[in-house]
Amino acid sequence: MTKKLSLPESYSIKAPEHFYSVMGSDVALLREKGSYETCTTVILCCIDALAAGPGDANPKKFRAFVKIHFPTLCAELDGTVPGKSGAEVLYNKFRNGFAHLRGPKSGFAIANDSELEGRYATEVEIKGKGNCVAINVDRLINDFRQVVAALGRGAE
Repeated sequence: MTKKLSLPESYSIKAPEHFYSVMGSDVALLREKGSYETCTTVILCCIDALAAGPGDANPKKFRAFVKIHFPTLCAELDGTVPGKSGAEVLYNKFRNGFAHLRGPKSGFAIANDSELEGRYATEVEIKGKGNCVAINVDRLINDFRQVVAALGRGAE
């Protein structure tokens, strides 16, 4: 038997009054709890949703969105994989890694602001693992929350 919901009981995540604010509050909660891996996963998947607009998500839309809204991150990832733009690296090594493997792909990592001395992305050496390219999760969180807040204000 299908349960019928009255209008006040229904909830649409795509409604502008929920879509942006919930993304921001979810990320804030995860950061507060120190759940940086889960927070990064949520951010990268939310970027997919934001980039998709009214249509379906795809890599091209993701890359275009991050080039506009995360230009410094893209610039600092440029050249870290030969022949790939920073936006492609973010999608292929981080977004796909976190969405499918629960972490970045091999040779990539996340680190906090103090570990990267404010850089958004740079090569680091991790004891026992060797060199890899790390992105600054603190900057990603801060920038994501600003982007979501700005987009939410624009949707009002």
